[in-house]
Amino acid sequence: MKPLIHDSSQLAPLYARYRARLCHNDSQLGDRLLAGKMQQLAFAELSAQFDLILLDAYGVLYRGKKVIPGAPEAVARLYQQGRAVRVLSNNASQTPEHLSKQLHDMGFCFPQKDIITSGMAIADSLAAAPWQNQPYYLIGSEESLLAYAPDQQRLCVNLRPGAGWQDARFLLMCSNRDYYGQQQQQQVESLLAQQPLPIVLANPDLVTPEESGAVSVVAGYTAATWVDRFHCPWVGLGKPFAPVYQRIHQEFPHLSPQRCLMVGDTLDTDILGGAAQGFVTCLTLSGAYAHEQNLPELCRQRAIRPDFVVTSIAA
Repeated sequence: MKPLIHDSSQLAPLYARYRARLCHNDSQLGDRLLAGKMQQLAFAELSAQFDLILLDAYGVLYRGKKVIPGAPEAVARLYQQGRAVRVLSNNASQTPEHLSKQLHDMGFCFPQKDIITSGMAIADSLAAAPWQNQPYYLIGSEESLLAYAPDQQRLCVNLRPGAGWQDARFLLMCSNRDYYGQQQQQQVESLLAQQPLPIVLANPDLVTPEESGAVSVVAGYTAATWVDRFHCPWVGLGKPFAPVYQRIHQEFPHLSPQRCLMVGDTLDTDILGGAAQGFVTCLTLSGAYAHEQNLPELCRQRAIRPDFVVTSIAA
């Protein structure tokens, strides 16, 4: 069973690690992160100022199995107004087809081409040095294995007939859904005890909310425990790190970053990642911080201030 986190302060050092890495690569990012004015504005008025709207999925469009009230209608209005809209999700365990169907069943009008997942960044990232043609051990769902694992039969030691899992040269982390208490946990911990293999982290999210009010750990948290316990080097592919944004830059090569609005419900992935790309950022309070009593203090602790704050994309 996956661990639950009841004290969110446990997560602060792990979030700080993301911020520190991005600020190390961009000496001006720290100043930009503190410059956000946290202006409150109706989302319809705000979104009209931008050519491209990037929407996180969980916490912006839905929470748990429930649609954020008014969100499907808000998305439909963006399309009717001719805005370019993309869903940008750290979901590396579901295919874009699966996520597209899920969103359609919830009443959203996204065409599949407008959905970008962090899993889609894997193939290009592994085609470059130092990962190119290296055997890897994939931690993730069967769906992520089939959808996102490049050159499966030749390089993924989970699938290669007769190949031992000890042949892996790095770990590809998509999801911890089937990890805890399973054979995979024993194998991975055995591998890392022998050698601190690098981790390619497709989904850097640390936690996801539970109905109980606690949060359940997801891929980013599990990878962080390996980094601390085994001193593994790591690289992030999903938000807040750069690889997941490459498709945006490829599709909109001439778009000014200041004409792009990144909308998300978390400071440490959505807002941090958007700011690192130079995008204008908008924090929505319909997800992770729906019950946050002191948002300015939380932003001070995280040293991240969004440009705008909205109750939800429907408000």
